[in-house]
Amino acid sequence: MVTMSAGAEHGPGADTAYPLRRTPTQDRANRQVERILDAACAEVVERGYDAASTSSIAKRAEIAVGSVYRYFPDKRTLIQAIERRNQHRYTEAVRERLAVVEDWRQAVDVTLDTFREMHRTDPGFRAVVLSGLGDPDLEVAPGEFDDQHAGEFAELLGLRFGARDTEEFRLSVTLTIAMGEALAHLADRLPPEAAAYVLAQGRPALHRLLEPHLP
Repeated sequence: MVTMSAGAEHGPGADTAYPLRRTPTQDRANRQVERILDAACAEVVERGYDAASTSSIAKRAEIAVGSVYRYFPDKRTLIQAIERRNQHRYTEAVRERLAVVEDWRQAVDVTLDTFREMHRTDPGFRAVVLSGLGDPDLEVAPGEFDDQHAGEFAELLGLRFGARDTEEFRLSVTLTIAMGEALAHLADRLPPEAAAYVLAQGRPALHRLLEPHLP
């Protein structure tokens, strides 16, 4: 659950979240990078990470294999770029949906439900899971991803719902997000009836973490 500058932004000088060999500076180049990432997602989901190759990815994207290497030195870097794009897409979806929530508990639930939905429906999320090769910076770089999303979510709870901004509150938000991700992954591994049970038990636990900090 994160916030990143958009790798999908277009235009000269657009910021990129992707670890590219060369930064695209034109719309056509940006579209080509997106096509490469889409093709890599499809290859990994359909054939598995080991069977997918840069040549098969290039063929699916209908470009020369040299165009893949122009931006990505290997498959691992492709997966890392896909993961960063996933995080940006997730963050944008959450921002849009949170704009209309009226209760802080609903905001927690919307964040969790969006995370689950995108893992089920966006091939990029499944490709990262199947590869087992996420970007290590997603876990260790301070100020990125979970930390940054926690900061934005804490500000939302403060501005919209009157949360008291303390160090304990910020830590509670970070813990809520981490536990929410674990809850979502667990529910997605279970049969529907069991998933409904763990979600019904887990959501109130997430709410209780934040209750002491809100009116």
